[in-house]
Amino acid sequence: MQSLPSAPPVLEPNGGTRFILYRKDRVRFLEGAHLLKAFRLEPESSTRRVLAACCNTPIFLEFQNGHWLSLYGCLWPAGTLPRLELRTMTSDLPADRARALPDDVPNSKTQSVSFFVKLLGAWIAMGFRSPKVTGVSGEIQV
Repeated sequence: MQSLPSAPPVLEPNGGTRFILYRKDRVRFLEGAHLLKAFRLEPESSTRRVLAACCNTPIFLEFQNGHWLSLYGCLWPAGTLPRLELRTMTSDLPADRARALPDDVPNSKTQSVSFFVKLLGAWIAMGFRSPKVTGVSGEIQV
């Protein structure tokens, strides 16, 4: 996606993508929702990446049956990005990049138990609901 015209970079220098997870019931699009378009890696995929079609800015990644949205870190202005708490799926990085990760936070090769506990806690707090994200109109082909 970051190779699209005017798109901001989403990959960090280490090759990972920074996400900030939010409960779906706590995310609202106040303006420009009509510009949101979905992109799927496979046509039948239940996972979609959503970007603003006007500028190709990635907005979020959604597991449609999940109760959270993974918002792209590139959305936050400099100095306002929430504190990094953990890295997951570091096994997807080439070995040399994975070895070079700082040890400032846990660097899990897969999703950790604590990661799933946090997701479960949020889902319990939501009454086991998985709200639908509305406003995404159409898909783009890359």
